[in-house]
Formats: sequence, C-alpha cells, structure tokens
Amino acid sequence: MSDAATERRRRALAIFDIVADLAGEARLQQIDALCDGDQALREQVQALLDADAGTREPFSGDVAAWGQALQAQPAGGASDPMLGRSIGAWRVREVIGRGGMGAVYAVERSDGAYTQQAALKLIRTGADSPAARERFLRERQILAGLQHPNIATLLDGGISTDGEPYFVMERVDGEPIDRWCDARGLGLRERVVLFLQVLDAVRFAHRNLVVHRDLKPSNLLVDGDGRVKLLDFGIAKQLEGADATATHDRALTFEYASPEQLHDAPITTATDLWQLGVVLHRLLAGAHPFGLTRDTPVARQLQQLEREPEPLTRAAAQASTEQAAQRGGHTPATLARALRGNLAAIVQACLRRDPDTRYASADALANDLRAWLDDRPIAAVRLSRGERSRLWLRRNRGLAAAVAAVALALLAGTGLAVWQAREAREQARIAERESESARAALAFLTDTLAAAAPERAMSTEVSVRQLLDKARQQLDQRTLAPQLRQSIQRMLGHLYGSLGEAETSARLFAAGLQGVQPRNRDDALALARDLDGQSGVLAVLERGKASLASARLGVDLRQRFAPGDPRQRFLGQRQLAVAYTSLADCKQGDAQWKQALATATSMRDPTVDEIGEAHVAYARMLFNCGEYARGLQVSADGLGFVDGRRLPALSPLRANLLWVKAMNGHAIGKLSVADTEALLRQAIAIHEKTIGAGGAQLGEFHSTLGTVLQNSGRLPEALVAHERSAELSRAAGARPIDQAITQYNIGYLYRDYGDYEKSLAAHRRSLAIFDAAGIDRDHIERRRAEKWYALAQIQSGRAADAREQLLRLQQRARALDGEESVEYLDVVWQLLRAAVVMGDRANGEPLLADARARAARFVPPAHPVFTEFLRDEAQFARLQGDLAGAERLQREALKRSDAIGNPTEPSIVRVELADLLVQRGQDAEARILLLQALPVLRKYMHARHATRARAEVLARRLGV
Repeated sequence: MSDAATERRRRALAIFDIVADLAGEARLQQIDALCDGDQALREQVQALLDADAGTREPFSGDVAAWGQALQAQPAGGASDPMLGRSIGAWRVREVIGRGGMGAVYAVERSDGAYTQQAALKLIRTGADSPAARERFLRERQILAGLQHPNIATLLDGGISTDGEPYFVMERVDGEPIDRWCDARGLGLRERVVLFLQVLDAVRFAHRNLVVHRDLKPSNLLVDGDGRVKLLDFGIAKQLEGADATATHDRALTFEYASPEQLHDAPITTATDLWQLGVVLHRLLAGAHPFGLTRDTPVARQLQQLEREPEPLTRAAAQASTEQAAQRGGHTPATLARALRGNLAAIVQACLRRDPDTRYASADALANDLRAWLDDRPIAAVRLSRGERSRLWLRRNRGLAAAVAAVALALLAGTGLAVWQAREAREQARIAERESESARAALAFLTDTLAAAAPERAMSTEVSVRQLLDKARQQLDQRTLAPQLRQSIQRMLGHLYGSLGEAETSARLFAAGLQGVQPRNRDDALALARDLDGQSGVLAVLERGKASLASARLGVDLRQRFAPGDPRQRFLGQRQLAVAYTSLADCKQGDAQWKQALATATSMRDPTVDEIGEAHVAYARMLFNCGEYARGLQVSADGLGFVDGRRLPALSPLRANLLWVKAMNGHAIGKLSVADTEALLRQAIAIHEKTIGAGGAQLGEFHSTLGTVLQNSGRLPEALVAHERSAELSRAAGARPIDQAITQYNIGYLYRDYGDYEKSLAAHRRSLAIFDAAGIDRDHIERRRAEKWYALAQIQSGRAADAREQLLRLQQRARALDGEESVEYLDVVWQLLRAAVVMGDRANGEPLLADARARAARFVPPAHPVFTEFLRDEAQFARLQGDLAGAERLQREALKRSDAIGNPTEPSIVRVELADLLVQRGQDAEARILLLQALPVLRKYMHARHATRARAEVLARRLGV
C-alpha cells in the first residue's frame, strides 16, 4: 500500500472517531468540514460509518467490513488549486501534507523582502466550522508562545483574502526520529542522547502549560545537523485558562494514545509521558510496546492497547537481525542484554497505566536517562547495595584497579601534578631528609585514598570532595614535618578552590603559605602559583584588598626569579586583573587585562585554557562595568582563539565563552533574543553534559537566561530560570554577591510582572545579603541593587522616595564611574522614569534629552530604549496639552514596539494610546486597541500591574 493510501486510511480512522457519536445534520457538517472536499477520503469515512451501523459489533466481532472499508483507494483528482497562489507574503509551491482541517504547503516569500522557505498551514473555508477554527487558531496561539530550538518556529499568520485562517512556520527538512536513527545505525547511547532533545522540547512546552497529546515519530523530525524539531500542535491542550481535565476533545492517534485518552479520562502532562515511553520503546527495541503497526486494524489496536505493554527486553529479543544491527551492530540477543536493567525500568515507568504512577515530569525522565548515560542510579527503581556498587565500579574503574592510579586520575591537572613534579626534582637533588619527606607525602596520599576505596566505603559513592575531606582529616591527625604539611595544605587549597569551596580553600592557603620562602626558581614559581590560588579564592570571597596583596606577592616572585619569561608575566598580570576586578576597579582591571592579553600574544605556545579563561574573565568584567561592546568583542576574540586551537565542542571553557558573548551582545542589542537564548541554552547543555546539573556557574547561566527571557516578555519562563538560578546558587554555596544578584534579578522580574510587593521583598533580600557580607556600598553591584530597588519603588507608587535615592546614586556614579559611563546613563534613565510617573515635565524633559544623547553612544537606534523615550516624550506632550503631538509620538512608539517581538511591550503601548484616544474622544479605536492588548496583559501580567489596572479601568468605562 502506498504512503498516500496509508495516510488517507489513518485520516479516515481519525475522522470516524470524531463523527461516530454524532447524528443527522451535525454529522454531515462535521464530515464536510474534516474531509475538506477530498471525495476519496469522504468515501472511506462513510464506509467505516456503514460498517459501524451493521448488525455486528465492529469492535468485538467480525471486522472484515472495516478492513474492506479501509482499503478504498482514491479515485484520483485534479491538482491542488492552491499551487502557485499567494497568501500574504508567501507563494505556495507544493503540497507537503493534508489534514482534517486543511493542508500544509511548502511556500516561499513572494514580497521580495528577503528569500525564505517555510511551511504554510491553511484551514479551508469548507472546513471552517467553529470547532475546526477554534482548534486551528489554538495551535497558532500555542506556537506563538513556544520559542525553543527544538520546536518548529511560528513565522507568520493571518487571514487570507478568501477569509481562510493560515499560519506559517519554519520548514523542517528532516526524517522521523526512528527512521533517522535506523538509517545511521545509531547505538543505544546515541539514541538516548538524541531523545534528550525531545524531552527538552516537551518539558519546555509543559512549563508553558501546553500538553502536546500527539507525540509520535512523524511529529519528531531530525534535520541534517542532528537537531530534533517537535511539530504539529494541532491537538495540543493549554492547561492555563481552561479546564485542564476536560475530555470533550477526542482527537488522538490510536497507536500512541494513552489509556486516559482512550477512556475519556482527564488529560495532563502524564499523557505526553506515556507517548514519550512508546516512542522511546520503538527507538530502543525497534517495536511498538503493544505490537501495533500502521497496518493494524483499528479494532485490533484498541484490543491490544488494553493489555500490558511488552517488556523492552522481550521486544528486543524478538527483533529482526536487521533491526538489532541498526542499533549499534547488535544481535537480538545482545540487544536484549544491553536493554536489561535501568533502561528497561525507565521505559516501563513511562508506560504505567495509572497516570499518577508515571514519571512526575519530563525533567524527571530526562534525569533518569542522564543517570543511565553516566552509570548512576536512577529514580525509577530502588537499587540494592550490590547493584549500586556495580554502577560505582563501572564509573570508577581506575579507582577500583589501584589506589595509586586513583591518585593520578582524580587529581592530575589540579595542582598535585605540579607538586609531585617539584617533589620529584627535589628528591633527586637534595639531601636524604628531603627524599624521606617526599616518600612520606606519597604514603600520606596512599593512606588517604585507600580509606575511601570501594572495599572500605561501599555504602556510598566516592567523590573527589569525599577524598579531599578524608585527606584533610588525615592531615589534622598525622604528625608530619612542617614543610611537608604546608605543601599538602597548599595542594588541598587548590583542589578545594576548584570545587568552589572558597572558605575552606582560603584557610588551607593561609596555613600553607605562612612563612614559606623559596630556595630557587622552581620553588619561587610554584609558590607564585599558590599565591595566585589564594588570591583567586579571596576574590571569590569579596576580600579584594587581601586578594590584591597576594597577587602582588606572586608578581614580585616572578619578576625576581623569571624576569624574561612571558608566560610567568602573563600569569601575574592575569591575577592582578582578577584582584582589581574583585575590587570593582574597572579602570585598573581593564588595564591589567589588556596587558595580560598583550603578553599572551608574545608567548611561544600559549595554554588554551588559561588564555581562554582570561577572555571570559575580561569580558565578564567589561559587562559588569557597562562596557558591553568591548565585552562582546573580547568574548568573540576568545572564541576565535580557542577555535583556532581546536578546543573540544563540549569543553566547559566554550560554555563560559558562549555565556559572556550572549550577555554582552544582548545588552546592546547586537544579538537577537533568539540568538542569545540559543547561545545560553548551548552553554547550559555543555555544562550539564560535562560537569553536571549543579554548581554556581550553572546558576549564573540560568540567571542570564532569565534576564533575556524577561526582556522578551516571557515572564513565566524567566521566573523559572531565575528561581532555578537561586536554587543552584544556594546549593553550591555561591558567593554572597552572586546570591544578591540573583535576588535583585528576581525582584526586577516581579516588577515587570506587576507583583510589586514581591518585587520590593526580593530587592530588600538582595540588599540584606550585601550588608551581611560586608560588601562596600560603593561596589558597582551594590549600587545596582539600590538602583533596581528604586525602580521597583517608582512602579509601586513611591516615586518621590525613589528619586531622592537615585539622586544620591547619580552623584556616586559621577564620582566612581564618570559621566561617560553606562552606569551614569542608567541612573539618568531611572530618574527620567521617576519624573514621568510623577508628571514632572520641568525636570523630565531635560532628563529625556540627556538620556537620549547618552544612549546613542552605546546602543543602536533600533534599541528598545529609544521606543521608551518616545513614550516618555508623548507623556510630556500630553501634560503640556499637545494631544495631537502626543498621539503622533505614541503611534510611532507602537510601530517600533511591534517590530521588537516582545509580546507585552506593544500591549503596554496600546493601552497608553487608548487612554490618550479616549481623552481625544476617539472611543471606537480605543476599544479596538484594548481588545488587542487585554488578552496579552491578562496572560502575562499580575492584576495589580499599573498598566493592566489602567487597561481594566478603561475597558469598564468603554464597555469592552
């Protein structure tokens, strides 16, 4: 049977399921709408209805009539009249597929603006019943709210000249995920890694309160770059603003339908988890868990779906030789063995008939799949001690093999290798006493690591942190020569610092460096490196002056013992730059970073990691100092440097460079929201893949992502990102300044949302953290926290208090940053906002002119700040009584805001314009503007948001 015939048969089944319970004219109208003029399809549906009307029960008796009905072939027909037609800015080129409500066409832009290929989905006039239109428009609205790298993007939409609703989305040239994997012979691990992209898309949809309900391989396409795209939200359900348990919408695909879909039970995110389990079962074992295929008669499908799913291992054992070979060269027997255990348990957990016993979320499923990839225990099943031990041994073969190998494998490259090399050279050159010290150090490490070996710590998983804690305990209990003790303390200081344990690291460095004097060049350079480590952790602890003192001691040692070594000069300059950065001394930090990178260019064989991280730290400092354009350039230079030296794609250093590029580029509008989000999600994925799903650095990535989402109006997603950042920062024991920044980001978000009480509370928490940590009130981040607190006060009706605070901040910015700085501009901007809220035209107009002139030096003319300036100017014109001028300015602001892509900003401008039009007596247009704005404001903003409250008052006044 051809693919077209098979697809028509599947459509006929779906339409039959919709209309079977209808009668008379209602059934005929629905058939007309769903068949959309396809006579062959209509005949098949009618044949199914005739079979259903027979004397026998079609689902429990002879189903021959059903089989015959489904074999009906199309009688042929004319070519599609849509081909060659223009709809909006798009010209139809070919048919991609047809559905019950219409068709999907390959289109290209025809307006000459630029070249673009896309897919257009059209609902035909004949299918335009209220139910069909509601479903079609619902899909379009859902897509508009789902901007994700693994979800097909909505590009355009509207109503054609013939009154046909349509929307345009990116065209995905790819294959269904199962075919894509089979064609390339992907092994089990590669299939799981690819499936994690699916979960990323689904969990994003769930976080936006959307249940897909039709997850199947044909809706999961993989393009040539190996990127998954989730398609077809035609039967998706929004959980927000609707009855989440409603069962009246029966659209489904039998083959992937969950028990609750078949039995008209409430639909939740658990429905998608069931379908994900079916897809994963097919990817891994090559078969449907209920033995279904596209050719299985519908009655047989329903019977099979009432049974328990076939275990994954049994399905694999029954796979064909070809299917097994497509999964990494397995045979059926070896495939079954490979799927045994945790992977089978994961699939089984998805396919539990009771929705409440499946995975709680797509995140939970993803976590278990990552645990399987990493040979860690999974949450879906409790493991015995023996099973946990076997997983531990699989992850830690080196540690299980020999304690000496563990010492090298776990600690190489973290400072121990340098220390061991130094000790080895000393052993060869100096007295027997020194040789005995080296042997004592080796014995100390051997005893420490042996105490944490599997046979003596089988009840837990041995981590680097546990090894270090054991070493520190041993160090406190053993009698060692002072020189040896201090050497080990310094080595442990480096290691604890690399784990983010700054307090412990600082204590170890203080003890390990006390009174130490170098005897030769090697000693001096090793000691300088230890001083760098101490300086770094003191900077993390916001002890900037002490950090600078340690860095200078390291520079002095290098100048005395290696004056002509460019690499040593680079290391010293880099550490000075870090120390000045911790002091928020932008001028000195900038100068030191410039010197460090200039020195790096003179090095014969520069170290990729050290110079790459220097670019990260320099770009981050420039961001904090408001030098966004330079920060973007430095991050781009860093990426160019590491790419030229073939840094691995999954290197954590690459993640850091992508992060600083994203935040600097977004700050000045050089990167779009989509590009910035893509960079940040790539950085997060690299970090989670190589380091894990925790840590303060990952918290910073999520914080930046939250700010970007917030600026694009996606407030619910932004709040999730910021709360995730706060959770990670707390868990990792992040430095106080990072915790404070996370809190003021959350406060800023709640301000945009309109929950001013929560906004002010978050800002107070931020300031309290700064105070408790003793961070200088002139620190730039502390001043920013005060500034954002003032902005929240402005919006909550306390603009007069906020203005007094901002005037003090303006004086400090002038003295500390200079009037040409971004920080000074930002304070002027906030003073302007206070003037607008207070209706203070006398002070506001000069502030507006000043802010405009300063902003033009930093951001392009299309930046959203200039749209806000237009709105401010309109407000001042209105206060002056120039309503015509105010209207002109407000309309220009609306035109600009519509081009930005932020859903909330244009709605705010529409409310402002509507308010002005009411004042001018133009109520009719004001009503239209409110009808456009209110749904967005009610979706994205708190009821107490100033603009939403204003809109609601206007709506009541105008009867909207």
